[in-house]
Amino acid sequence: MPEPTAEILQQATVNWDAEGQPYAADFDDRYFSRTSGLSETRHVFLHHNGLPERWTTPECPLFTIGETGFGTGLNFLTVASLWLDQISSGTLHFISAEKYPLSRSDLQQALSLWPTLSGLANTLIEQYPPPIPGIHRLYLANNRIVLTLLYGDANTMFASLPGSDHPLFSSRNNPVVDAWFLDGFAPAKNPQMWTDDLFQTLARLSAPGTTFSTFTAVGSVRRGLQAAGFEVQKVSGFGQKLHMLCGYMAEPITPETSETDWRPASHNAEFQPPWYLPPRLSPPLSALVIGGGIAGCATARSLAERGISVTLIEQHPQLASEGSGNPQAILYPKLSSQRSPLSRFGLMALLHASRYHQRFLGEEATGSPCGVLILPKHQHELPLFEELARQYPAELVALVTGSQLNEIAGIPLGIGAGLFFPQLGWIKPVAVCQALTDHPLIRSQTATIATLHHAQHQWQAYDQHGTLSAAASVAVIASGTGSAAFTQTAHLPLKPIRGQISCLPATADSTQLKTVICGEGYLAPASDGIHTLGATYNIGEICTTLREEDHRDNLAQLQKTAPEVAALFDPADANHLNGRAAFRCTTPDYLPIAGPAPIAEQYRLDYALLRKNARAHIPVAGACWPGLYLNCGHGSRGMSYAPLCAELLASQICGEVSPLEQELRQAIHPGRFIIRDMKRGKQ
Repeated sequence: MPEPTAEILQQATVNWDAEGQPYAADFDDRYFSRTSGLSETRHVFLHHNGLPERWTTPECPLFTIGETGFGTGLNFLTVASLWLDQISSGTLHFISAEKYPLSRSDLQQALSLWPTLSGLANTLIEQYPPPIPGIHRLYLANNRIVLTLLYGDANTMFASLPGSDHPLFSSRNNPVVDAWFLDGFAPAKNPQMWTDDLFQTLARLSAPGTTFSTFTAVGSVRRGLQAAGFEVQKVSGFGQKLHMLCGYMAEPITPETSETDWRPASHNAEFQPPWYLPPRLSPPLSALVIGGGIAGCATARSLAERGISVTLIEQHPQLASEGSGNPQAILYPKLSSQRSPLSRFGLMALLHASRYHQRFLGEEATGSPCGVLILPKHQHELPLFEELARQYPAELVALVTGSQLNEIAGIPLGIGAGLFFPQLGWIKPVAVCQALTDHPLIRSQTATIATLHHAQHQWQAYDQHGTLSAAASVAVIASGTGSAAFTQTAHLPLKPIRGQISCLPATADSTQLKTVICGEGYLAPASDGIHTLGATYNIGEICTTLREEDHRDNLAQLQKTAPEVAALFDPADANHLNGRAAFRCTTPDYLPIAGPAPIAEQYRLDYALLRKNARAHIPVAGACWPGLYLNCGHGSRGMSYAPLCAELLASQICGEVSPLEQELRQAIHPGRFIIRDMKRGKQ
């Protein structure tokens, strides 16, 4: 088998026995008992974790299960089905690591063995992510079931979660797991997973009373769990297995670590002072969100779905009136052959967004998952296209040529090759924002917020007249370039970039376009008789008045990208086209800003040594404004970036497992610019 690229995990090699049951060829082991996989799950993992009894006494609004091997998903579906049958409200959060994920077809075949689980199984299969390393969050059963898949080595992935990523400050993070399913192939056949490091990491993510169970009873596992602080008991196993282990966390035992000798786990990792750690909070009862674009609306929805009452404040009478107000927005991919925080975050955000927006597609269409076709700007890009098609999974992107290209587009393109993203498409931002805020715990109001004050454990938002508009224990600023207008956020390096779109009346031929075309610009399929074409990139301009020259620029971009498509429209239309101009909110590194708002002056005091030594060891956690967060800086990719950032904030605010690993949380943290400037001697 060829070595996987950096962005593709090696998928499981599955064989099937005479009874149609899956067998892991790479580990010479079975995924579940030949006798009864369902009975095995119920005996080993449900019964010995005290489920479902622990869900009902006391009241259980959120229960979190961690698992060390997702496999076929049988454990997950079994416990999810039981939760829906037994619990009328609340959320089950299931977190599972998998280094060798099954292919979608193998997963479907394996789960067909369990027809009683078919409803949930079909939803899982529909959302099942491609084998791209990282954290993937899925929603089932009207969000009552949340599945967080950690694609990668269990040791590494669990260690990247809050509560385990910095031993000196693990007490700042809430324990996040209530019960552990220690599954995976037998320790003798998969020793790389069953390590003391893993057991210590699981302990840091546990609280006193957190339970565990596992099918194995080998001595090394028992001793490793005991050394991490778990009380361990040997009990009767399932089927032919005489014994198994179960128990609970008594008190986490972590190795003695001093402030002077701690270093990152990876010897090759650049040392970072823990400026990026999120503050520890109790889940709030109320929140205010400033900004009614996609960032604010997605944030409000993520908080409301966790039972938090949200006041959404927008300065205009209508939601999505500025950067999120275009008639069509593209879920635009920007892949790279180089692995970087920007490319990795963009990819994970795009995958999340493609699943996220499907949740809000109702009877009134808010868009179309019609696919996105990237055309080369010049012939020199074709080798890069070929490399990207090899580097990423085919279900995410494929290189298409000739007649296949024209068939996908629905019209002749006159182009030799392109990259096709079948899971992407276009959406109506205004309709999406309206759908997101259609929730009983979200209240929208119109006001222009000028100042924020923190008093009596609440954030108070005052308008330009000095009138109190709203107050809540948590505040999120999500108002684009206006996010830097407050005293607490004035240090943010946000820059507005003007963009103008053109609205092209559809022709008889152009209505045949079936997919989004991207190159120098983009052209969306017709919606309500209009194609959206764009967009210009005007740096340093602050006027929103429509300009004919910009319409001509958009048409010229289309001519460069796809001349045969451009020929379907009359160039003279530039003199009387409709359109829209708005501003992208951009950052110097083109990554968004999402996380707790730093106290800039305190950062500069605490990390002053970085001015002299960029690698200085400073064991001080970053000082943040209590309960103040940011979600902004999405540039031209708000529809792709904002949903994942919103989920990150809600997870941090509520003390839940993050949808992003440490490297990417750090890459988008609001404090990163202060740290970088100090290292470069700019502050």
